[in-house]
Amino acid sequence: MTMLRSSRSTPWKRTSCSRSFGAWPPSPPMQIRLDPKKPEQLTSQLTTQFSSPDAVPSSWAISGDDPLLTTEATDLVRSFLRQQGFEERLSEATDRSFDWRGWLAEANSPSLFASRRILELRLPTGKPGTEGNKALTAWAESPAPDTAVVLLLPRADRTMMATGWFNAFSNKGLVISVPELQVSDLPSWIMARLTKAGLEAEPQAISVLATKSEGNLAAAHQEILKLVHLPRKDPNAPITAAEMQEAVTDAARFSPFQLGDAFLAGDTKRSLRMLRGLREEGEALPLLIWSVANAVRRLPIERATEALRELGRIDTMAKGLLAEDPWMALERLALSLSRSR
Repeated sequence: MTMLRSSRSTPWKRTSCSRSFGAWPPSPPMQIRLDPKKPEQLTSQLTTQFSSPDAVPSSWAISGDDPLLTTEATDLVRSFLRQQGFEERLSEATDRSFDWRGWLAEANSPSLFASRRILELRLPTGKPGTEGNKALTAWAESPAPDTAVVLLLPRADRTMMATGWFNAFSNKGLVISVPELQVSDLPSWIMARLTKAGLEAEPQAISVLATKSEGNLAAAHQEILKLVHLPRKDPNAPITAAEMQEAVTDAARFSPFQLGDAFLAGDTKRSLRMLRGLREEGEALPLLIWSVANAVRRLPIERATEALRELGRIDTMAKGLLAEDPWMALERLALSLSRSR
């Protein structure tokens, strides 16, 4: 059962009666790194780590940037908690005006509808502010019985991991990090998803879907669901590259932070496709120049010096101080780096 939170006016002060019975046992500090190729393994990890309902932690955090993988991880956590008797679920998201004192008071109040409940809290920025830091730390240090708080976070960077509230959740509960799927693992991920859906595809067909959905697993997932219902002359035959090309749309999304690595990988076609895709998405040139510069510094000194010099020229073009096209110059640099491998 999922409910929305009502308005709050309860004061910050926490009462002792909420600790008078069934206090949560201390949970061992633990972090789990989800395998994006086999997310379903999370269920067995949780079952092994928390073998009885009394061992289930009261503080959870799920951290990651990929919408599909984080959603699936959250669904697995919900399913696990339901099996432990957490029948009620309340979900909300924070903003600048979020009432942290009221949230903490509600978290410490007993449920009216179920013996155990889940309180999900989405932090879109991963920055709860001063009051949020206090509230989340207070909860992790002294949680109410029969309530599990599940934070839904973006990818945890060094700044987030250094905060008091994050360390409290990590030390007293469980943090599940959801890394992004590597580009090299995308074809095998697609193949596994196709098999799960009862489909088979030729390697070239998988390559087509991988190319058209790079950086957008949610789009690849939707395309696979669509393929299940696609009329075909021979439904039992593997999907061909031509069928895949006709069926799927181009939904690739690229990260500017991966552009530099693509330049160094020597795959000119992918580098140019990423660069043009980022341009269409309106990414700022300074960020792309920084990404490439950060990567080329790993090259041998002579090659790095030459590439950085060219990037300096491209930066000057981007500022309008040189009458040349900086996008075309970046494409030429991608070609140059590929040839010099």
